[in-house]
Amino acid sequence: MPFYQKPKTFTPLLLAAEKKAIKNGVHKAIFTSRFDKYVGDWNKDLKEGKGLFLTFTGKLYEGDWYKGFRHGFGTLSNKLANGTFSLEYRGEWIKGKPEGIGWRYYENGDVYFGFWKRGRRHGYGKIWYKDSTFYVGYWKMDKKDGLGMFVQANGNRYEGHWADDFRDGLGRFYHLHTGQLQEGCWKRGLCIQSKMCDIIIRQFCDLPTPYPIPQETLRNSRKLLEESEFWLKQKIGDIDKNLKYCIDKM
Repeated sequence: MPFYQKPKTFTPLLLAAEKKAIKNGVHKAIFTSRFDKYVGDWNKDLKEGKGLFLTFTGKLYEGDWYKGFRHGFGTLSNKLANGTFSLEYRGEWIKGKPEGIGWRYYENGDVYFGFWKRGRRHGYGKIWYKDSTFYVGYWKMDKKDGLGMFVQANGNRYEGHWADDFRDGLGRFYHLHTGQLQEGCWKRGLCIQSKMCDIIIRQFCDLPTPYPIPQETLRNSRKLLEESEFWLKQKIGDIDKNLKYCIDKM
């Protein structure tokens, strides 16, 4: 009876080729089927570490990667017609989307610096608009929400509560070109109830009112306002040190 001999274990050529094809470590350049280009670190066939990724549409990402995602710190740029690149975003990423703190440079000239969540402005942040207006305060999924200050190009400014990208709630509007202060309640961007008074520097403003606002004659006007049903329904946001510092320094 022939002696039984256990066959030698071996790796099929197909599996051996697949193991050799798995990308690990640093590669000079990897091109996809649609001519995207990646140069950087790999780990078990996934982008991980430092790397540069240029798409065929001209999007360039340079920074950290983790398990195939843009993750960590990195910059995103767009290739221009003259061959140079224009910076679009610089900051922190989580699983392929801006999250954390970062700068965003918009095509229309606006610039935002602050917190992000899942690719949207969320939390405390500042934005400089191309038309010379400015906002500093809180955001909720790309919309102004919470306490914030908006400064117009002529210097007039609103300080108070926002909701769904509108002035909404308790707030103050400084008419610095005429020298007046408006305090009251806003709803969807419109002032519903307010009190007007002159500010100390009224006579030094660009377009001061010819006469000061006369003193109010209504008895207990402040008490009536504070006890009104509309006033009591308004939300009063919590202000933190970052926002208070920015408002005080304006």
